[in-house]
Amino acid sequence: MKPQDEFGGMRLLTDFQTAHSAFGEFVLLHSSFTDTMASICLEKSTDYPDQQVMIRLDVAKELISELQKRVDYIEAGIEDNAIHFAD
Repeated sequence: MKPQDEFGGMRLLTDFQTAHSAFGEFVLLHSSFTDTMASICLEKSTDYPDQQVMIRLDVAKELISELQKRVDYIEAGIEDNAIHFAD
């Protein structure tokens, strides 16, 4: 993560579309973002371009597993001790 990609300028996923190739064994993810600062201070917000990434099948499976684990933690009220928003 780059130093400028901190909470004050973090990208917020606002939309996505997916496609896949069974033959190529990959998923295409097209994602749109907004700056978390956009709703607070428009002049300090950054415009982020849409991105398209290709995710190999094995990595997509790992990502799904990790995202599901995090969703389960959130729904159970378990905080991630590695995240610190303020010191």
